[in-house]
Formats: sequence, structure tokens, C-alpha cells
Amino acid sequence: MNTETPQGPEVLRIVARCEALFDDLHFNAVKDWKAAVPGRKAIGYMPVYVPRELIHAAGMLPVGILGGGDSLEVIQGDAYYQSYICRIPRSTIELGLTGRLDCLDGMLFPSICDVIRNLSGMWQILFKDKYVRYIDVPQNYQDEVGGRFYIEEMQILRDDLGKMRGSPITDAELNASIAVYNANRQAIRDLYAYRAAQPWQAPTSEVYLLLRAGMVLPVEEHTLLVREYLAAAEQLQRTSATTRAWSSTAVSANSRRWR
Repeated sequence: MNTETPQGPEVLRIVARCEALFDDLHFNAVKDWKAAVPGRKAIGYMPVYVPRELIHAAGMLPVGILGGGDSLEVIQGDAYYQSYICRIPRSTIELGLTGRLDCLDGMLFPSICDVIRNLSGMWQILFKDKYVRYIDVPQNYQDEVGGRFYIEEMQILRDDLGKMRGSPITDAELNASIAVYNANRQAIRDLYAYRAAQPWQAPTSEVYLLLRAGMVLPVEEHTLLVREYLAAAEQLQRTSATTRAWSSTAVSANSRRWR
């Protein structure tokens, strides 16, 4: 990344780190996290409707999987889906078949669409040594219908993750994880509020990379990173004109691989 930009050194460092995480399709940050403490586990998830708090409460790392983007050539994945199927499931299969997701001990597939439901079944067949679960969500939120169904679904996942780690997830652990994720959500709300008030101070290209970093970092670390970015951005008073010029160049250069 060109250092001669309207960014200051601290903002530059944060954004460069987030970009490196975004570009790394081998998930080395996840491997490093697991290697730091033997026995740690990481659970991949498609980033919609998945209760990350349960994964965190089990002492595991939730890892968001959004496919391989345009940086990954889909070869084997095309043997599992028709060519008109969107790139996310095809490139996710490619990530799995090429060993890039070997660092994950399980995968959760939420109820996004029929294709993801099928991807869950494929994963069970292809990766028999991994924990795989399709996360269904209720369409009726009446307490005695959808509410009961959703509680049962969450309890099954809670029990399964407890078995994986060797002991049940306690209520205290779950409450602590909820508090940690609420703090992360508040930091992200503050980031959006800051951008809404002063968009030239927090360009879309930077905010996007910052949010994507939260897919692979421990939530506590990501919350700190968001807070550090806000503090660094506040210290560097950019002008709307220079930021527009830089953002236009950066987005143009990176738009192909971000699609």
C-alpha cells in the first residue's frame, strides 16, 4: 500500500493489518491463534444468523467464511455446483477441497438459502472428521412455536460444542460471551456513527477492511482494533477532498477482488 496518502502512521498500520487478514486465504491468523495454546479449536461459519457467542463461550474461535472472492480460482468447486450458482458456495467448496480450511474443526451453515443447505450436506460427506451443522431458524416467532424451536436448535449446538471441548458450556460462560459480543457491537455502532458524521474521516474502503478483520480475529482483539482505529482517525484530521481522491483510487484498484 502506498504510504504517501492522507493517512497517518497509526491508521496506516491498522488498515494494512486488516488488508493482510483480508488477503490471506490460508487463514494464518487462525492457525497462529490455535498454535498459541495447544488444544484450541476453531469453528467456521457463514456469517448470517450464527450465534457466535456459543462458540466463544466454548473457548473456541468463530471464523467467518465468505468464500474466496476473486482472488481464488474455482476449479474443483465447479464440479459440485452448476455454473449459474453464485460464487460464494462454489469458492467455499474450493477453499475446503484445497486444504485452506484444514485449520477449522467444524463448520456451521446457517439458513441463508437452499444452496447453503446443500453445501452443508456436501461438507458432511467430504469432511467426515469435522463437526458440521446446518443452523435452521424459525419463520414463526411466536413463543410456543418458533421460539421453542429456536431454543431447541441453540441448545443442540450448545450441547455439541460442549462435547467437543469435553465439558458443558455454563450459563456464566455464555453470559460472559454475550457481554463481550455486545461490547463489540457497540464499538461497531460507534464506528458507523463516526463515519455517518464525518465520512471523510473513515472511508468505506477502510471501514470494510476493519469489519472483515472481525471475521478471523478473536472478538476481544477486534473490539480493541476498532477502538484504536477510531482514536487514530480522530487524531488525523483529513480533508474531504483529499480523502475522496485517495478513496477513489483505492476502491478502483481493489473493487475487482472485493466483489
